[in-house]
Amino acid sequence: MSVLKSEDKVWVVVNKGILLTEVDGILFAPETFKEHVDIASNTGIVSVSGLTRLFPKYDPDMLIRFLKNMELCEEINPFFLRITNLHQLEEEEGGRERRGERLLHFPCLLSRDRPDEMTSEVYQFGWCLQCTSKHHFFPPRYFHVLSLRLAYKLALPQEDEKLKRRCTFWKNGLHWFNGHGVGSLVEIVDESQCVLVMMSCEKGYSDNMVSEIRDVIGEVISVYKESCPSLEVKELVIDPKELAYPVNTPRERTVYSVKDVISCITCIKKKDFVVSTTGIKQAQLKEILADESLSDISNLSLLGGRSIKVRINTHKLFDTLIQALIIKRSFL
Repeated sequence: MSVLKSEDKVWVVVNKGILLTEVDGILFAPETFKEHVDIASNTGIVSVSGLTRLFPKYDPDMLIRFLKNMELCEEINPFFLRITNLHQLEEEEGGRERRGERLLHFPCLLSRDRPDEMTSEVYQFGWCLQCTSKHHFFPPRYFHVLSLRLAYKLALPQEDEKLKRRCTFWKNGLHWFNGHGVGSLVEIVDESQCVLVMMSCEKGYSDNMVSEIRDVIGEVISVYKESCPSLEVKELVIDPKELAYPVNTPRERTVYSVKDVISCITCIKKKDFVVSTTGIKQAQLKEILADESLSDISNLSLLGGRSIKVRINTHKLFDTLIQALIIKRSFL
């Protein structure tokens, strides 16, 4: 339990909706709006002094705490910039870091396009969380929260002012290497209707890739449940033969429902093949999940760490599946 000290600042926000509307209306206004302010250039980095000039009537510490609690930004150490492409972008745009300056990172204000080097990566695994309704979209805040969590969970604790992992950001995605032979890419595609996850790995490091898949999918699902659980979605695996990047519309590739993949593994008469969502192709399970043991379903990376022993309130896709597995196992 934390105890407030006499010198600690305490604020009471009576109506966070009004404050959020006012702040968001300026910080995130499109360029065509009169309220738009070029406070962060293309980097997504905003200095606290710049924020103070923009909102002079608010205590900067209160404003920062509010924005961080809403998961719209994260305060970062200037050293963090040096292990990402953001430091380079700042230099290219004539930016200057002042010693001791407090900095905030707003993913939604980063407007750089996907780096060219991303297209040269050869990927071995692809998965996506796809909206099933044409009227449903992942809101900007979803990607704000997801990208910040992924980036900061990747960075190891600072030791002797050294961080051993790096991230590359662009306006709708991020990429990193985990230091164990695996490269990961997460991107919002298909007009914000799909979260794409792609993985690459060096030869001999497939076990590490399986672990990374489990962690990333778990984070994608976790943020979905917190940020926009009302969206109707389905989980899909992209055919390994169709992983040429970029993948702007995964649903146009050959994809397999995760529900169908798990059903094939767990059915009493185990199936060796899974049929694509369109019904015009099929693939062997060992091709789709080439690097995994299919004997331990509870440890399958596609579950993202979710347990099949209890009913999971994630989204409609899995509720029915998990119940079916529990019923089936109770009779075995």
